[in-house]
Amino acid sequence: MIKSELQALSNVLNNPYGFKIIYLLLVELGAFERGINRNSSDKDCFMTLGKREKGLWLLDCVRQANITKYIELLQKKEGEKND
Repeated sequence: MIKSELQALSNVLNNPYGFKIIYLLLVELGAFERGINRNSSDKDCFMTLGKREKGLWLLDCVRQANITKYIELLQKKEGEKND
């Protein structure tokens, strides 16, 4: 992302609703997942990996745009694991 896009993303993250939407997108894209179901078909594995790649791209953009919100996202996900 270019600087102006990163600034726009930072603005979205600073809004509580924007933060929630970005978090939901990251979860849906599998950005926080590390494993893969090897019992799935090859097609499903590649689809999962493709979605995850986009999720990791977005997560990296969040890190570049606003490190504080990046850490908040990681803490939110970690908090949900412990519930």
